[in-house]
Amino acid sequence: MRTFQALAALAAGFLPALVSQPSSAGERQPFEVVKGWEVERTVGDTSANPCMMTHAYEDKDDNNAANAVIFALQDSTAVLVLVYQGWDFDKEEAVKVPLFLDKKPIKVKTTWIGDGKTLRTQLPDSVVPDLLAAKTVILRFDNGNADFRIPDFAAGYESLRRCDAAPAKTANATAVPAAPAQPALPSQQRIAAYVIGLSVQRVLKECDVPSTGKQRAAVEARIAALQGEMAPLDAQVRSELKRNGESCPTADRQADFQAIMTKFIDLSPEDLIATLEKAPAAEKNTESQTGPKL
Repeated sequence: MRTFQALAALAAGFLPALVSQPSSAGERQPFEVVKGWEVERTVGDTSANPCMMTHAYEDKDDNNAANAVIFALQDSTAVLVLVYQGWDFDKEEAVKVPLFLDKKPIKVKTTWIGDGKTLRTQLPDSVVPDLLAAKTVILRFDNGNADFRIPDFAAGYESLRRCDAAPAKTANATAVPAAPAQPALPSQQRIAAYVIGLSVQRVLKECDVPSTGKQRAAVEARIAALQGEMAPLDAQVRSELKRNGESCPTADRQADFQAIMTKFIDLSPEDLIATLEKAPAAEKNTESQTGPKL
């Protein structure tokens, strides 16, 4: 796997015009973890629904395959994202598939949009009562069902509503607000974190590295959470990664990969990059005192 420094440099060079502009992209901050649901708030999002809830798990009945369910409200709609390790959809692939909650068919005309290991859709918020009563989200494909567990969805939803209703923190009362019509652009740190996440995702998919289903699900959930804001850059990021090539971690770099994967899962994009940027400096200081390793 490419070193962090190389990945960060690659990310920095993707869109110089964008990263040179002020960015108001908000960091996602943890709000609560309730009965297996992680609720996060996007800092700086002044909409009525700045929060999202995520449940990631491994399916022991499917060779510990990674799964994740991401849910958010958006005005009068509900956004639902499903992540499954075994999927491989084309980017923006339209998928028509019936939706069931437990055994109840949800008779809403909707199209799912595929992207790698994810499917996303928007549903009317009238489906929320059915979600609150359900334990499983089911997509009924021609070749079988895709089942996603949503235990204690009601508890996660209550937390989501509390998060949406919580007053936003004001960073600086004198700050000039962004123009409402101007979309927020990802910061250079968040782009770099996304590049690292995609590289970690590829290694987990293509290389023989130790990992748990829970780790794979968490990686997929983190990437899915970033994909919305990365949409204008996603094609270019993936193209550049493919063009520059990637290799699997060698035996002596396995520990490095595990450390980066853990940090990508556990830290916010900003904290991830800040932590990794400190590592080379600390190593350089150590070498200046003891001499370089031979």
